[in-house]
Amino acid sequence: MFEGIYLDSASFTSVPVTSRTEWTFAEITDSEGVTEVVEITSGENTKQVAALIVELLTSLKGTQIPDESQLSNLIGPESSQFQGGQILTTALSALRTAIRCLQARYQALSLTEALGGTLRVSVQLYANINRSLLGDHRTAANFAAAAERAVANGWSIIKCAPFDEVHPPSNTSDIMEVARAGIERVAAVRDAVGPNVQVLVDCHSRFEAHTAPMVAEKLSELQVGWFEEPVSPTENAKELAQIARQVSMPIAGGESGYGKDFFDELIQGGAVNVIMPDIKFCGGVVEAYKAGKSAIQAGRQISLHNPSGPISQLACAHVTAAISGSMPLEHAVGEADWRAELLSPPERIYDGRLWFPEGDGIGAVLNQDLISHKGTKWKV
Repeated sequence: MFEGIYLDSASFTSVPVTSRTEWTFAEITDSEGVTEVVEITSGENTKQVAALIVELLTSLKGTQIPDESQLSNLIGPESSQFQGGQILTTALSALRTAIRCLQARYQALSLTEALGGTLRVSVQLYANINRSLLGDHRTAANFAAAAERAVANGWSIIKCAPFDEVHPPSNTSDIMEVARAGIERVAAVRDAVGPNVQVLVDCHSRFEAHTAPMVAEKLSELQVGWFEEPVSPTENAKELAQIARQVSMPIAGGESGYGKDFFDELIQGGAVNVIMPDIKFCGGVVEAYKAGKSAIQAGRQISLHNPSGPISQLACAHVTAAISGSMPLEHAVGEADWRAELLSPPERIYDGRLWFPEGDGIGAVLNQDLISHKGTKWKV
């Protein structure tokens, strides 16, 4: 009978993807020598996240962890202290996900089954075209071309983040002019994909309560499917709720939040229609699952946030599969033509869906042959 996990050590792998993107993975090993890989990509905080993981593992040495939910108690701080502390939440999320995936492997279960779901063949994704447009490729024509490529490759839902020129503080007198280029990018995407493809818009918290509804009205004319994070849910939940009361389209968000309680509060406060936990920050796969189940029970929806690498993609797909009624999961298209080969067995995404590999846990590991050519392995 399975009694718990004893964590032992961690090593790290970084893989440059584009001039603006690098994926970093932590390989967490337990006392039996079994290793689970999780993604810890966190921008400029990534090295600090890795250092904290090693520090936490040192403090946990010889401690039996019966369940990943007990990790926070073993370490000390309450979850209410975690909001906004991305280094800590990323480290905890990585360890919590690794523990649950290790448990699934010892129990000979897929992660979907370990979370309480029924094993599925595939889950639907949506195409985030923004990652392929970072840098100098930000014209409306570039957005349209990226959307066209995505539809040609079988995608029926497209997301973009078009509002580069908008920076708070803003005012109602000129916001439509400042946001004009962003609206033109969305219009170009809509023209390129036609009326039968759903278009989603991510605002990256560039608006305020007095300007967001004005822009949302123009986007609704373009049949936009959701208005994602016009303001930050972690910093301005009440302001987001005010916006939600004034716009006709669904509000989505929560990518930086930690813990089920955070997402419950967003829903109870009327701030969002769609919660978007990110397993790298929200407390890991179990916390994302619990938040999603709670959202659906409250009559709201969940779509996991995941503009990330294939390890996070696969883990998120298992969470999505385990939650009956989940909306499609995010997938960053067009970043690297070798992406699928970073996993063994290779990642399978086609027809707008992720197809699960067979096996326990998430069902895949890093392809060390590709890592030897494209990545760097390192320790703290």
